[in-house]
Amino acid sequence: MPLRFSLEYVDPPKELQRHVLALFHFACDEPVIVDKQPGALGQLALFARGEGAIEFDGVEHPVTGGSHMLSGFSVAAPYTVNGPWHAIGASLSPLGWASLTGKPANEYIDRFFPPQEILGPEWSDFAEQTNAAYRAGDIDGREGCDRLLNWMTPRLKPVPPRHEELIEKTLGWLGNSLNPDVDLLFGSISYSRRQTERLVERYFGLPPAALARKYRAIRASALLAQPDLSGHAEAIIAEAFFDQPHMVREIRRCCGHTPTRLGGPTDPILHTMLQMKNFNRLNLFDAVK
Repeated sequence: MPLRFSLEYVDPPKELQRHVLALFHFACDEPVIVDKQPGALGQLALFARGEGAIEFDGVEHPVTGGSHMLSGFSVAAPYTVNGPWHAIGASLSPLGWASLTGKPANEYIDRFFPPQEILGPEWSDFAEQTNAAYRAGDIDGREGCDRLLNWMTPRLKPVPPRHEELIEKTLGWLGNSLNPDVDLLFGSISYSRRQTERLVERYFGLPPAALARKYRAIRASALLAQPDLSGHAEAIIAEAFFDQPHMVREIRRCCGHTPTRLGGPTDPILHTMLQMKNFNRLNLFDAVK
């Protein structure tokens, strides 16, 4: 029987959409949920229900407690959750991560960690109260999203203007091609090559070449999971890789499955997470439109 779950997105107000790409309410009442988290964007989430484990480099790490945070993953991470699993969260842009945490994304990549580690004890109080209200039925998922956004908004701090410009130019560079030329990025930014490498890694978690590699695989995966993919998009995807075996290896690395498995009935959550809502807000699919 296919895994049954619901995923509702809530759009943040326009003035916050450069920081918070989407808020979400996920609910699955199955006893055990096994899937993969694709290497992607930062996230702040409340787990009102559900505990389990996630795997990095073959090592399993417990996922317990009522909330979690991540700056992104470099590769797909398998996980198991003992259900029911209900989560309320926010998908963060690189600017949003920096504004909310003030921490280098590369120091927290490939980690699932308690948000109070960065956000302080006031987060713990908020998470406990919101999770309790949800479990008691006093609020629903959409109201939980509203509470989360209201907690985050006054805590978003300015990023230095030149760094914000670097973030925007890096996103533009990524969105310009499925296989962007690193030299074009260096040529568009006023910092030295070494400074640009360091700052891109600070805000995106990975240096430019590795970042481009990750997003090439994730975007190709998201496109290949679409039932109505155009011939034009198929051609662009094919040109972005050396050959088909190369594409298969890269997609398996970042999404955990080969292209023929993407969107299959055994991994419906992965298929849903590969949808393009967050990426569209970052304009990362301009190259295939």
